[in-house]
Amino acid sequence: MRPGPESPVNPGARLEFREAAAVVLIRGGGASLEVFWVRRGERVSFMPGFHAFAGGTLLPEDEDLPIEGDADGAGRVLRACAIREAFEETGVLLGLEAPVPAAALSEPRSRLLAGEACFAALARAHGWRFRAGALADGGRWQTPPFSAARFDTAFFLARLPRDQQPSIRAGELESGEWIESRHAIERWRRGEVTFAPPVLHTLRELEAGEEGLSGRLASAPARAVRPVRRIELKWGIVLHPMKTRPLPPATHTNAYLVGESEMALIDPASGDAEELRALFELMDALGADGRRLKFVLMTHGHPDHAGGVAALRERYRVPVAAHAEIAPGVAADIALGDGETIALAPGVGAWDLRAIHTPGHARGHLCFLNERTRSLFTGDHILGGAGTAIIDPPEGDMAAHLASLERLLAEPVETLFPGHGSPQGAAVRRIRALIAHRRGREAKVLAALEREPLALTALVERVYADTPRDLWSLAGRSLLAHLLKLEAEGRARREGDRWREGGS
Repeated sequence: MRPGPESPVNPGARLEFREAAAVVLIRGGGASLEVFWVRRGERVSFMPGFHAFAGGTLLPEDEDLPIEGDADGAGRVLRACAIREAFEETGVLLGLEAPVPAAALSEPRSRLLAGEACFAALARAHGWRFRAGALADGGRWQTPPFSAARFDTAFFLARLPRDQQPSIRAGELESGEWIESRHAIERWRRGEVTFAPPVLHTLRELEAGEEGLSGRLASAPARAVRPVRRIELKWGIVLHPMKTRPLPPATHTNAYLVGESEMALIDPASGDAEELRALFELMDALGADGRRLKFVLMTHGHPDHAGGVAALRERYRVPVAAHAEIAPGVAADIALGDGETIALAPGVGAWDLRAIHTPGHARGHLCFLNERTRSLFTGDHILGGAGTAIIDPPEGDMAAHLASLERLLAEPVETLFPGHGSPQGAAVRRIRALIAHRRGREAKVLAALEREPLALTALVERVYADTPRDLWSLAGRSLLAHLLKLEAEGRARREGDRWREGGS
């Protein structure tokens, strides 16, 4: 798995698709049909901590792997990618024309993982020959626009070869297991696991049995958007990306519908008529399942999060809840204080959302925590991927932002659902990394200051040399927030519109 790079300032910079392949590996049959899935490690940049199937992105070397029965072209190369990734991640060698003893696979796999040889070279050296029929088409899925790293992934259905067993070597993956699809779905409904929609749709087709399975898997992506696309990464948590005008390079804001028989809508981001129409269609589809809207919740009042508030209030006649210090012009019916709870009907489990005041990006910024699923809706306090939010004085406050991040370490959080970018597990690791990033940037600010006062533009060049130049004007706002924090601590001094070292 080698996900693409993201912007160091905000998610959304990478919008083109990267080709990838995934393997739905099965064994058994009938009521005992099982699938092998993996849990992604906490250190990966794309959806850490999520459950998935073995797979990864296409590499140039995949062009060099011959596969009998598959004409040259995209289909063969994607099968080659699937075979290579399955071997790398699970040790299972798929598609062989002639069986190979499992004991003979350990050494070449070790060489592959160590980077001593590419897969195509290993195949030639060991005389491995592959046939296309062992990997049946299982659908083609594309990452929705909420994600900074977007993939066009070909799924393949394959049966475990005789005398082979998958094994996981810790690294990009944390663990793997065989599981019946119904048990996997039950765990998802209990909030115990998180995964992307293609996994859910695949599990549902597996649950329906093997007859016609490959065809049903192949048609699942088209059926998944009818009547509307439903991105439900955890049961009862539906993500709906809306086109907005956030700070670049982001292009969308994530709205979230949370709950079962009663729902809260967190951040109705856009007031655009077409974007609202799509949101209303999704809510109507959820309504057909017995879910109704009870509250609109605001993480903060910036236009790319609050654009649809008036339309939602008018259409559904539900109260809007936000912090008392939400931006002017966003009318809230309920003023939420730190620690207050929004109660929703329980359904399968408790759906209460606790408001946590997290000033820094905005004075009245709130995160919302569902403790049962250990899910935190972070607005702009924590972004998806490797991005960091702009802290823009006077509303933005770097000291408050860091204190808010530190505070979240004491909360029972596992999965982060940000306002921009991809949701992700490994929440504690992400929060600690953000704190370290901010502290590291602060150290660069201190190192850049001199006895002679320097203009903000000169400091930006020194402190944000790792950031694209076209983002320096935005980075300058966060730089000012760092300087104001250091000034309050006596570690920087302002002279007019210039800055110098602190002290006398």
